Amino acid sequence: MRLATVLAMPVLMAACAHPITLKSDLERIPSVQAQQKIPKSVGYYIEPILLASEVTTPGGGGDSVKYFPYQDIEPGFYKVLSNVFKDVNRLKSAQDGEAISKYDISLIFTPLLQTSSSSSSALTWPPTKFATQLTCKITDKNGQLILEKKITGDGVAQFEEFAKDHSLSARRATEDLLKKLQNELLESPELRK
Repeated sequence: MRLATVLAMPVLMAACAHPITLKSDLERIPSVQAQQKIPKSVGYYIEPILLASEVTTPGGGGDSVKYFPYQDIEPGFYKVLSNVFKDVNRLKSAQDGEAISKYDISLIFTPLLQTSSSSSSALTWPPTKFATQLTCKITDKNGQLILEKKITGDGVAQFEEFAKDHSLSARRATEDLLKKLQNELLESPELRK
């Protein structure tokens, strides 16, 4: 019995990466009044290699968490753009001339994400703190830079909260990021010219 316990200890102590999601509840992103919307058709482009990329960051107890940031955030990113602008289209490339012409796209959004996580717990693996930083380059249809926005979303969750939802701090960070992005876009006069 003691031998089995001793042999099992390295397995229990070995760090591993647990899957989580950054997807937030899209219903929590407030809609925008029709008169606030920017009457433009826009597009966005995310490189396929980024959409497929899995990221690993620290959790608690010496473990890590793994997730697909671009896949998880894209639905919320699309919703924010749809809330702010008249029409939104996903582009096949940054210079997708066919879509740009067909949909009369005047602005192109290219998001870049950085994430970080940590935990104050030595016993549980879900992160208690999560941050997602978005750098969003906004160009005109000719590739000229119009605006660059840098926004950070922060999420915090304690054990009592994340016991049933291990992704809670990450999802809260995404929600915070998307709400801030929506406000920033609505308040940017450069996008209304």
